[in-house]
Amino acid sequence: APAAYSQPQVTTQPQISAPTPAAAPSQYLSGPMSGSVGGSMGMSGTMAPTTSVADDYENEPPLLEELGIHIPQMIAKTKAVIIPFGKNLDIEPHILESNDLAGPLTFCLALGGELVLTGKLHFEYIYGFALFGCFGMSLVLNLMSPKVDAISPWRVTSILGYSLLPVNVLAAINVFIRIAKCGTIGFILAGICIAWCTIASTRLFEQSCEMRDQRYLIAYPSILLYTSFVIITIF
Repeated sequence: APAAYSQPQVTTQPQISAPTPAAAPSQYLSGPMSGSVGGSMGMSGTMAPTTSVADDYENEPPLLEELGIHIPQMIAKTKAVIIPFGKNLDIEPHILESNDLAGPLTFCLALGGELVLTGKLHFEYIYGFALFGCFGMSLVLNLMSPKVDAISPWRVTSILGYSLLPVNVLAAINVFIRIAKCGTIGFILAGICIAWCTIASTRLFEQSCEMRDQRYLIAYPSILLYTSFVIITIF
């Protein structure tokens, strides 16, 4: 009998699927980070230009402005005190209403230094007169002011401090010439200094607080305050 031939068995090989290409990194990014990262990468793989640190420094305000020291405002107020008439009083309202304390501190320290040169250590008197005088004047102005808004004590301090400039001039003269020993001439110089300070401060208060009708009432406490400074300067 013919030999029976068995049908050969066909073994199936396991199919190996081709590797799928890796998805782009941007496909795995979602949310707000995907837009920023994907947008910052170009086709060549380089990062897009960003704002440099130098640009940040260029956009920063000057150091004096950050400290609240405005040189143009100080010059404008000083001119208004030196010559309290005419165009020097045509100051912008925001300068008059500013709480600039750099000038007053400078004039107070300068006055104390000039008194030291004459052998007087009167920093405590300057501080005491300035403190009580500024807060007392603030109370008087707020009681007389026709405005509804209160007048800031810092504005009052700024105006009274800038108006102290003539006392600094008198103290500088006293370093070289003893005004107390000049007799009548010394008293005349002291009177001119008090009048100068009073007129300057009254004119600035008159414009800043819109109190022209009360200017004579403002002048009286100003005379008392600056008389105290003149007394400790020449005696």
